[in-house]
Amino acid sequence: MRLVNGTRKIDGLAEIAGDYDTYLVDQWGVLHNGHNAYEPAVNVISRLKDAGKSLHILSNSSRRAETTRRNMTQMGIDHSLFDSIATSGEEVWQALYKRTDEFYRNLGNSCIVFQWGKDNDFFNALNLDPTDDIEVAEFILLNGTERDKFPSYEPILCRAVERGLPMVCSNGDFVSITPEGELVQCPGVLAQRFEVLGGFVRWHGKPTAGIYNIALDDSKNRSRVLAIGDSLYHDIGGATANGVDSLFITNGIHQPELTNNMGLTNLYQHYNATPTYVSSDLRW
Repeated sequence: MRLVNGTRKIDGLAEIAGDYDTYLVDQWGVLHNGHNAYEPAVNVISRLKDAGKSLHILSNSSRRAETTRRNMTQMGIDHSLFDSIATSGEEVWQALYKRTDEFYRNLGNSCIVFQWGKDNDFFNALNLDPTDDIEVAEFILLNGTERDKFPSYEPILCRAVERGLPMVCSNGDFVSITPEGELVQCPGVLAQRFEVLGGFVRWHGKPTAGIYNIALDDSKNRSRVLAIGDSLYHDIGGATANGVDSLFITNGIHQPELTNNMGLTNLYQHYNATPTYVSSDLRW
């Protein structure tokens, strides 16, 4: 057994698969790179399914669950291997559609929308009125960010704070890594900036409890649940906060930091998150 700051290094999931009945699996950086599936990871999922394990996707994607299923299929990942797919985007869609809590009941319908391109599936059946006019908007819906537009967001955020408008963030990730290995900023950075300016953000997805509760009902023994992901703040910190063990995949968004000689111990301390296990990638 090899330990790094209390974390056990493993060469493959076969070493610990028998210790867990339920798996919460991140997609980007673990199962695929946004374009192509990681075959060793898909093999792990197939083996776990054959062993009768309960498998769930937990993703900080602003896409709806059905859109995620289609995208996985296009990358060669059989979505039927998973018992459920929970995305932060689906969580937000359900909240906007059902309006069951006081925050969403009082939110209004007119909103400034930040997103990547067009995601028409997200707005189906939602009684929203997207607008470009911050003076008539009732809230900001943060579904995505264009990296070349970050400076143009600032005056909108400032005016929203002045007007007391809230922000709904459907993707709390701070960075993602492209297939070429480039790190790009994600919506969570903009949401953090909004908070610094004095705005209120309603966060969804990891590490908040809501997305974990979608996959884990009261019948699940959380000591037999393993979360797998490549983000120390979102996947590993979220797992710890929600009472489950975790496997940290290092060949993801933190790979550049490790390449720059920041050791695992320093990395854990920097993000205040310590996984149960660590491995370079998801393999059997």
